Amino acid sequence: MKSSRLIGLLLGVLVISTGCSTTYDRTAGTTVAPINASTTTLPTGTVEELLPRLVEAMTGLSSLIGPNQSGHTASGKADLLALINALWNAAETELITVDPVAAESLGRLVDLSNTAVTANRPADADKAARFAGQVVDNFLNK
Repeated sequence: MKSSRLIGLLLGVLVISTGCSTTYDRTAGTTVAPINASTTTLPTGTVEELLPRLVEAMTGLSSLIGPNQSGHTASGKADLLALINALWNAAETELITVDPVAAESLGRLVDLSNTAVTANRPADADKAARFAGQVVDNFLNK
């Protein structure tokens, strides 16, 4: 009698636990649309030339994130983000050798710009641009 109860209990647990398993619909599309950034060539120049261009690009990013006063979202944020990443990739190696602290700070701010676009947060883009400007000014005025 005890073994039949045990078997019944195990079957009940098995049925209940398989009913709660996670299933995925592989035919469904993704829930988050990827940002289609155009490919850009790596900018050239010295770190002193590239960093002001990086700050300038970061400054214009927040105006392209989220709806404007007319309720529409301006296009071009993916292209501008691609430019920001390209400028950073071009300047990063030289900046690391010259000033690793500034390089780490700017790397985090470029990451914040990427997060601002993917999470649709213009305030993060503003913050990244403002602090990037301060880091670059400090670096250039050493």
